[in-house]
Amino acid sequence: MTEFATENSGLKEARKRIKHFFESWDMELDLSELGLERFPVELIDDPDIIHGLNLSGNKLEELPAAIGAFTSLETIDLSGNRLSKLPETIVNLQNLKKLKANDNALTELPENIDRLFSLETLDVSNNRLTHLPDGIKNLRRLKNFDCNLNKFDEAPNSVKKFTCAKKSNILLHIRKLSDMASGCENVFTDMFFERSKSHLKAVMERFNLTPVQAVIYAQLLLRYEEQSIYLREIASTFNLCSLEMLPYLTELEKLEGKKLLFCRRPGGGETTTYRIPPEVIESLRLDKPYKIETYEHVSVDEFFEITDKLFDQHGNNELSYNVFVTEIQNLINNNMHLSFCKKIREANLDIDDMILLLRFCQRLVSCNDDTIGVSDIGGIFNDVIFRKFVRLFRAGEFELITRGFVEMRESCDYDDDFFGDSELFSLTPAAKADLLGELGLKPSKRTEAKKDMLIPYGNITAKKMFYNKREEERIYELFSLLRPENFKAVQERLVEKGLRNGFACLFSGAPGTGKTETAYQLARETGRDLMSVNITDIQSKWVGESEKNLKLIFENYREAVQTRNQKSEQIPILLFNEADGIISKRFELGSESRSVDQMMNSLQNIILEEMETLSGILIATTNLVQNMDKAFERRFLYKIGFEKPEPSVRRSIWRNMLPTLQDSDAATLAARFEFSGGQIENITRKSIADYVLTGVETSFENLLKFCKEEALAKQGDRRIGFAAEP
Repeated sequence: MTEFATENSGLKEARKRIKHFFESWDMELDLSELGLERFPVELIDDPDIIHGLNLSGNKLEELPAAIGAFTSLETIDLSGNRLSKLPETIVNLQNLKKLKANDNALTELPENIDRLFSLETLDVSNNRLTHLPDGIKNLRRLKNFDCNLNKFDEAPNSVKKFTCAKKSNILLHIRKLSDMASGCENVFTDMFFERSKSHLKAVMERFNLTPVQAVIYAQLLLRYEEQSIYLREIASTFNLCSLEMLPYLTELEKLEGKKLLFCRRPGGGETTTYRIPPEVIESLRLDKPYKIETYEHVSVDEFFEITDKLFDQHGNNELSYNVFVTEIQNLINNNMHLSFCKKIREANLDIDDMILLLRFCQRLVSCNDDTIGVSDIGGIFNDVIFRKFVRLFRAGEFELITRGFVEMRESCDYDDDFFGDSELFSLTPAAKADLLGELGLKPSKRTEAKKDMLIPYGNITAKKMFYNKREEERIYELFSLLRPENFKAVQERLVEKGLRNGFACLFSGAPGTGKTETAYQLARETGRDLMSVNITDIQSKWVGESEKNLKLIFENYREAVQTRNQKSEQIPILLFNEADGIISKRFELGSESRSVDQMMNSLQNIILEEMETLSGILIATTNLVQNMDKAFERRFLYKIGFEKPEPSVRRSIWRNMLPTLQDSDAATLAARFEFSGGQIENITRKSIADYVLTGVETSFENLLKFCKEEALAKQGDRRIGFAAEP
């Protein structure tokens, strides 16, 4: 009864399509995916006007001899049926250019197939052919021939010229499976699994997947170059909306559990994205089975490289904290031959303390800087664990300090940005000697202290940023541009048009509005290393030395860009922090001009020339955009102004800086004081210092007092030579 209903339904739909074809004069008659068990040739009155015929995805066991009457056919698709042979009359189709009969049960082809002298494409892959007719060698126009996945050991010599470059490997199966699934109705069904079984089986066996997982993963693999694959993009290939993909999220989670997929769940309303791990891509490139790396018996250098990667993946929200902890524990347990791992284990620390201590050591080894601030700690742990650390610190029970692993450092000069830390910690000399002294680590280029050193994006701590709506939209636009897949495409297009392919961006605004940290987070989010330059480091009292320093910075940056391009890696970002001095209006030089004025003009000329030939990404920050020289205006393609935070944003900053602050109190402070994030951070420092001195949690009244003092201090802070802010 079910079969009869299916056949009648298919024939009914076939009649509709045939009627529509003759009414619309389409080039192709599409009778695919109807479940037809026979080709209803009797429904077609005039076969001679049909140029294309699609019968794929049906249940045809034979093709009628009447097909020979379709003499105008140029293409015919018979793929995904149950045909055991093709009728001899098919050779009458002397206009036929493309014949697809793959994924059937063909045991033979017509011996006189060479009569199809117009044939350019022939696909008989995934059948049961034991031999090929000799006539194939006489098909002079044949350019594309696929006979893979049949019963003969190898293709005959006469057709090897077509098949030698079509080795049936996993990449072919992935592409075929993806092509068959793209745009297919009801892709996650037994009918589709049966049609694609040979390709499906290959992907399933290679990665140990279920049929549903294999179909989804094939689509993801086609986007292996993208750092952010969206669920809606995968859904659209299956003719589904994002909502209809929800039942399959479990399968994506299982792919993630098999380490075949990274899932980034940023939170805060941002969209979840996916990416393929580089290890999977490398296994496909080498055509080797993918094995989950256990990282056993690695060297010291390899240990810290793996640690770098794990912290980076956790910071990118690609590893949950629990999974991250498990990976770290396994890494340590599998490498107890290293004295470092033994000492970490023998310390018998609470797991959160151990992770934090490892972070200190990893930073020291990776970038020669073991200094970590409170905000860095917040970037590693969730709010619950972060608050626990703050509470223990305030109570004088911070175990890493009491046991002599870590010590507080004196605060250095802060730049008014609200992401500066009020407390800084580093490893004690004794801890360095005990934990790292026996490792025999040698300084490498990446651990040498250089002012123009590239900061690896993985070493940039994730920090929550707060923007006004307009700024947020502009920053997201810039982030989208700098995403690897978009940036590469834009650059290529600019080159095609004969235009400069470099991007110079200007972040302007009052101190404390997050300009510098935004540049850091853009680098981190787009996977780009950062070369940070402070103008004061360039300037020298010696004549000509400042110019040499600036030219050297650009030379180093160009070399870094060239190296990344050669390795197909993401090019870094060059950041000029607090660039007011070198992008301000140029001095009018005369007989009484100072040498300093001449030097600043020379620096400006160098930067203007370099911006003209820039092939990378430059970001400059300034507090005084109104004083910028007009020559720089046209050279900055993106200009983003950072305003002081609005009340709702200030409220979020207060809650982020002081997690114990009541929401109503945060709202009151945000409404009463129009502070920048930097000013709110200053008040946070004072509240912590107050607690250390008194042993009492800072009251709301004291916070109000600190706010009033900060407001008065700001009123007295006027920059010499410039008008006061309104």
